Amino acid sequence: MPAIQQTLTKPKCHESYRNADLFEAFDECFFKKCYLTEGAFFTSWSMDVEHFVPQIERPDLKYNWTNLYPASHDANMMKPRNTPAGGYLDCCDPNDDVENEILCFIDYENDTVHFEARNSTNIKAVNTAKLLQKLHNGDTIETKRKTAELRNAIHGKYKKILELIDDWRVAREIRDVEAEFRTERILKGLLSRKTSFTMLMRSTKAVKRLPPSFFD
Repeated sequence: MPAIQQTLTKPKCHESYRNADLFEAFDECFFKKCYLTEGAFFTSWSMDVEHFVPQIERPDLKYNWTNLYPASHDANMMKPRNTPAGGYLDCCDPNDDVENEILCFIDYENDTVHFEARNSTNIKAVNTAKLLQKLHNGDTIETKRKTAELRNAIHGKYKKILELIDDWRVAREIRDVEAEFRTERILKGLLSRKTSFTMLMRSTKAVKRLPPSFFD
């Protein structure tokens, strides 16, 4: 999550954490995306409200906004109910630079998405990478099947972006201004922080080679 999103005012929830104010804030702060997988939804109402620190560990934070995050149902169910020693990186904490601390790689041919801590001494990053690896690929026969739809969506978007980058470069070479404009606008939309799987898509070599103007 970019720094500008980390400082937004957060609503207070005292009786129920599934309310309109909270979901409207989720729509604004998280762009209607699961904070764990960046899978996008039409509305945050379609997601679970996940407790960053499990209720069993901190029941006093049950209604505390700083502990409430939007998560897909599958990701919420697969996340362990006990926090590992050292904790996880918090995408809403300006001091936890998730995009920089976590390395990711889309292994299209082997139907896998890989995550690893950039620095093995950063325990939060190590724990977060292990969690993301599990949530994207599964660690049992059942969860591997359950996460297949997520990987398919990631691979589908990845393939579409690669095709558009190729089209954009061809348009530039042959000086087809209209095609260049069209593909550039589509790519900017697909790579926006408001769309699904932003961190994964921006981590790919082909996307990193695009001009800075392509990224919001």
